[in-house]
Amino acid sequence: MRYLIVLTFCAIIFAGKASGQATEVSPANAAITNSIDSLVQTLITNKQAAGFMLGIENDHQQPFVKAYGIADLTTGKPVNVASEFRIASITKPFTAVALMTLVEQGKVGLYDKLSKYFKDYPKGDSITIYQLLSHTSGIPNWWEGETPANTPGNFPMCKNPHLYLQAMKKPFLFEPGTKHSYSNSGYVLLGEIIEQVSGLPYMDYLKAHVLSKAGMHQTLWDEGHDLDDTWAKGYQKINDTTFKEPTNYTMPYTAGSLRSTAADLIKFLDALYGGKIVKKSSLQKMTTYALTSSGKPVDEAMFFPNNFVPPPPPAYLKRYGYGLGFTLTKIYGTPIVWHTGGIAGFNSIMLYIPKSKTKIILLANTENGVIPIWEQLQQLMVRYQ
Repeated sequence: MRYLIVLTFCAIIFAGKASGQATEVSPANAAITNSIDSLVQTLITNKQAAGFMLGIENDHQQPFVKAYGIADLTTGKPVNVASEFRIASITKPFTAVALMTLVEQGKVGLYDKLSKYFKDYPKGDSITIYQLLSHTSGIPNWWEGETPANTPGNFPMCKNPHLYLQAMKKPFLFEPGTKHSYSNSGYVLLGEIIEQVSGLPYMDYLKAHVLSKAGMHQTLWDEGHDLDDTWAKGYQKINDTTFKEPTNYTMPYTAGSLRSTAADLIKFLDALYGGKIVKKSSLQKMTTYALTSSGKPVDEAMFFPNNFVPPPPPAYLKRYGYGLGFTLTKIYGTPIVWHTGGIAGFNSIMLYIPKSKTKIILLANTENGVIPIWEQLQQLMVRYQ
């Protein structure tokens, strides 16, 4: 089960809003932020992560954004608050929100059939947009479903990736709508649908209808070209003191190919929860546990292959499920809306606590570097008030 994808976290900055003075942070919240800062710093001190970026905002107060460690170990260039990290599957909330803007425009329906957009897709009359968004379509990840021999090497960053998905040897894990299983393939299809309906490249549509509304200027499309000066390199930790660059650097299109900063991701959550991108009723749908065709919430209908029985989740983690583009859970009894990202060289978390209106962004350029502190971090996060 995808319980948690963990991550890792140099120069300190308090990145204020463009308009007006920020209100005072309560002493209690400041103490929690300081504790998280100290905890993250241990990752760099103990060489558990090469570099990291942390962002915290409490109820529209002045954000705390801090950078740690090294962005490029070859040159020694440090991470700074403008460094852009691959955010991996945190791309999915952006794809889901972009799709929802088309729903609000009346150009896409949540219960449209996939066959409306790709007429030859297997069981296309049984798969809905809702199921793609909620990972209940039954379509496997492409490496599990086995795409055909003629699949381009840059898949899914190729023309018409749906043609290769619909030709997979194992196109379904289960009947569409009956269970929940996380599917990168589903979000590739959603990206194609956004392009097909809007008539624009995905990134152009995202800029016009999502990023511009949030005032985001450092969220970019990563096509795997030579690194820009602002891009952090990604690393794997291979022993107590050594890091290396990953050899597998895939680009998963609209399922995971964005780069961003902590400050930009805070802006995204501010705009999203402020009603600037989609209607509050749409956001409510996206952050409510999705349902299977039988009416069961997805957390009660998880798919596991070959009768695999997963280990029980940690005692502090309750009701782990998914909405439409967002992961939903309770941590130590506190409801959380979030999404994680894990990809070669990087880990990330974007997290919102509705109770305290707290946004927390964690971006790492090292795989799994924060595992030793993750439980402590969760204990601290839910204390925001």
